[in-house]
Order: sequence, then C-alpha cells, then structure tokens
Amino acid sequence: MKKFLVLMFVVLGMFSFIGCDKKEEPIFEVGTDEGAYQPAELSGWEVDRTVYLQIMGPDNDEIFNGEVTVKSSNPTVYEAFLAAVQGKGISQTSSADSGWIQAIDSYENGTNNRYWLIYNNGESLLVGANSSQIRNGDYIQINFEESSW
Repeated sequence: MKKFLVLMFVVLGMFSFIGCDKKEEPIFEVGTDEGAYQPAELSGWEVDRTVYLQIMGPDNDEIFNGEVTVKSSNPTVYEAFLAAVQGKGISQTSSADSGWIQAIDSYENGTNNRYWLIYNNGESLLVGANSSQIRNGDYIQINFEESSW
C-alpha cells in the first residue's frame, strides 16, 4: 500500500509540473519604438506596467511597434495607447471617458468601413480601452481593419 501511495504521489507530482515550463509565442514581433505615460496628478498608489504595443494602419502600415511603460494607479489599455502616440508624436482623436479611439494619424473610423479595433493578447476587448487593465508583458494590438458591424 505504501508503494502504491508513493507511486501515486510521484505521478501526481509529474503532472503538476507539466504546465510550468510553457512558453507562449509572442503575438507579434516587437519593434524598437518606445513610449511612457503617467497621469498629470499622482495619487501615491501607482504601479508600473510595461507592455508591447503595435498600431497598424491599413495595408499593414506600421504606425507604432514597441514597448510602452505606464505608471498609474489603474494601468489601462488606453493609457498604454497614450504612451505610444505621445512617445512617437502621433496625432490622434479619442475619448478619455470611454477609451474610444476615433482617429490615429490620418485614419478615421468609418473610412471604407474600417474601424480602430483593439486586441489584448490576441483577444478582442469587450469593454472600452479605459476599462481594460493591463499586466506586464501584455501584447496590445490596435488595428485599423474592416468590420462587419
């Protein structure tokens, strides 16, 4: 009986370590652009989050591709977006209240049925960019793409 229990614990131990060394492929190859953002007023409860962000216009026009750092009490996708556009001097029109991006560079929502769509780690955002928190190492993509809605 002892041998059976020992064998069972060994097998369970092996299975518990199977997922520990899993390395995921990056969503996109990170470029050399950089950006940083922090709100004008700090509360004293800020944390730093570093993510990889890519902004793609139509026809694979790369507008931004690189690493951004956000220092905020509640780091969001919208703040990471602001870090990118401010860091590279890219013009944009957006709403801080909703996190809705209307235009980046010269590409405006609705042009040829294309819209700015946002993905975090390959998953479409289900809430506004200002409500979606980021974690270190997230891959954020903002793509100007055709939409069926």
